Amino acid sequence: MRTRRSVTAALAAAVAIPALAACTATPVDRATTTTAPPTPDGGAVEEKYTPVVMDVMSTPRWFTGTDELVHVVYELRLTNAFPVDATIERVVVRDAADGAVVETLEDDTLAAAFSLQPLGLPDVTALAPSTVGVVWLDVAFDDPAAIPAEIDHQLTVRVAPGLPVPEQITSTGARAEVDADPPTTIGPPLVGEGWVAVGSCCDGPHRRALQPVNDALWLAQRFAIDFNRVDGDDYFATGDPGLNESWPTYDQPVIAVADAEVVASADRFPDQVSLAPEPVTLDEADGNYVILRIAEGVYAFYAHLKPGTVAVVPGDTVAKGEEIGRTGNSGSSTGPHLHFQMMDRPSALLADGVPYVFDRFTLEGRTPPLAEVMAADPQTTPVEIDDATTGDRTDELPLGRDVVAFADLGR
Repeated sequence: MRTRRSVTAALAAAVAIPALAACTATPVDRATTTTAPPTPDGGAVEEKYTPVVMDVMSTPRWFTGTDELVHVVYELRLTNAFPVDATIERVVVRDAADGAVVETLEDDTLAAAFSLQPLGLPDVTALAPSTVGVVWLDVAFDDPAAIPAEIDHQLTVRVAPGLPVPEQITSTGARAEVDADPPTTIGPPLVGEGWVAVGSCCDGPHRRALQPVNDALWLAQRFAIDFNRVDGDDYFATGDPGLNESWPTYDQPVIAVADAEVVASADRFPDQVSLAPEPVTLDEADGNYVILRIAEGVYAFYAHLKPGTVAVVPGDTVAKGEEIGRTGNSGSSTGPHLHFQMMDRPSALLADGVPYVFDRFTLEGRTPPLAEVMAADPQTTPVEIDDATTGDRTDELPLGRDVVAFADLGR
């Protein structure tokens, strides 16, 4: 009868100084592999250690951005199952049908796209034993027709020398079907000029906001945007920034993005003090909010609304462009803004974030990187808006740092 040691035992024997009699690691010919017994259908499966196990966390979905590229967005989870460090050297996204390379991440591009799973930890390219990392993928194409029906991944990792496995191991797996359906097209959630898309896909804090809630990981905010407004002189604040009223974002009309049914709302939370928020519980985090059912499995979520302005309750129906509230600073918020996202369930957390595009808007320019904007005094330092790329847009999603204007839909 054929038996095998676990990789943990083999590696432990290889790296430890023996104190008692024990099994020793069998030398591995690094030029060869073994073949498993036949599968039930008569085929054979090649056996080899894959220190880091891959899986795709949710269905890859796509949208068209203001860069006129088609973005396929999803997360590749990497779990180090070895009892030693594993360095991630390369991730290759492939067309699963023919193995054609779609995108390769290594060196700087890999470091920028990879982090440990918990939000806020620094980017790394090595996984300690029993740790989990995520590759936050944003794969761009020129046209939706170029998107593969299925993708898989080729992962190259390196472990320390002297172990009974090759130092460099490449494996292929994490096959996933790409959602071919186009993103949901909606109207604007706001009206007027000077709206900055802060944290939009795919380089802002929402993108990596995995939430461990109710014994599962959720990423409802995958395509979320925090809309902040600048005035005619490009200032975020026009008076004391500690006062909500000093921000041009505050107390602006928030409108329905489609004909829809109201499935949830709240209007019982006070505004925070701008730039000096108090801690809130999970139940309070959204502040005053509205959730609209756009279609089966498609919901729109508005958060941090001004107290006393939520104009709808569950069971109401609303028309596209109808005012449903006003921008505020309630809940988990550092200053006035509108948090907007689309998801597949009527929950701001227990859902999967889905892509969407606005049917029409005007691109007014782009701000500097978010960290630079956040470090500036909102009252004394205007935002430097690069207007090299401007113009009317249809069926696109504003990307992070875009400044846009929304029409008032004739209201």
